[in-house]
Amino acid sequence: MKNCKVPVAFITFNRPDTTAEVFARIREARPEKLYHISDAPREGNAEDEEKVAACKELVQKGIDWDCELHCVYAESNMGCKGRVWSGITEVLTKEDRTIILEDDVVPEPDFFPYCETLLELYADDPRVMMISGTNLVRDKEISGAYSFSCFSSIWGWATWARAWKLYDPDVKDWPQRDKEGSLRGIYGNKRYLFLKRDIESVYTKKKDTWDIQWDYCRHTHRGLGIVPAENLVRNIGFDREDATHTKESTKEDFSCGSVRFPLEKLPVKRDLEYDRAYLKKYFGLKKVVNFAKKKLVHK
Repeated sequence: MKNCKVPVAFITFNRPDTTAEVFARIREARPEKLYHISDAPREGNAEDEEKVAACKELVQKGIDWDCELHCVYAESNMGCKGRVWSGITEVLTKEDRTIILEDDVVPEPDFFPYCETLLELYADDPRVMMISGTNLVRDKEISGAYSFSCFSSIWGWATWARAWKLYDPDVKDWPQRDKEGSLRGIYGNKRYLFLKRDIESVYTKKKDTWDIQWDYCRHTHRGLGIVPAENLVRNIGFDREDATHTKESTKEDFSCGSVRFPLEKLPVKRDLEYDRAYLKKYFGLKKVVNFAKKKLVHK
C-alpha cells in the first residue's frame, strides 16, 4: 500500500483499547501527516488522566514511518461538541482536505485510497460536501462503486476546507429555517419530526454533540455526501459504558467489502432510491408513529 498523502485527523479521548485498534489501521496506511486531536481529562477524574495520557502515548510512540505529527491537544476538557468541531476546524485551517477517524471506527485498507481518490475527483464541486466510508443500507444495491446521498455517515469520513467553512456548531439560523420549512423536502413531513427534534436539541444546547450540526449544514446548503457501494468501516464503540452516544448494543451489520479501483468520476446526482431506503430503515412509518405518540404523551 502506498503512503496516504491526504492528512489524517485522528480523534481520541479516554479509550486506549479502541484507539489502538483504529491506530493499527492508520499505521498500515502510513499517512504523511497525522493530526492527533485529543480532549483533556475531565476535572478531578483520575481515570481520565491515566487513559487520556495512554492514548497520547500510544500514538506518539507508535509512529514508525516518516510522518509529520501534529498534536492538537485541549488544555481543559471541552466535551464532545467543543473538542471535535474545534479540532477539525484547526486541521482545515491548515489543510484543504482531510480524512477523519474517531477512536471507535475501524476502516478497511481500501478506505484510505477510496477517500484520497474521491477527494481529488470532487475537490472543486461544491455540491459534494463529504465522503463517507460507511454504508449500512443493505436494502438498496448501488450499481457503481459509490453514489450520492443526503444521508452520509461520519463513521469514517473525509471532507474539504471549502465545505467545513460552512459549518455552524450552534445552528444559529435554525428558528428561521424551521419557520420556512425549507428542509421538509429532504425528510418528508412526518419524518421531519426527527430532524426537528435533533436540531432543537443542539440549538438549545441540551445535547453535547457536533454531528447533527454537520448533517444540518449539508441539508441547508443542498450538499451531498458520497456513500460507498460496500461498507468500509466497522464501528466498535457500541455497548460500552465509556461511549458518548452508543452505550447500547446495536443490530447493525458492520460486515465490510472492498473497492474496485480505479474509481471513475460520476455525474453528481442525488440517489433518491438509496435515500428512500435509508429513510425507511432509520425513520420508517412505525418509528414515526411511535415518536409522534411519545410527543403527545409528554405535552
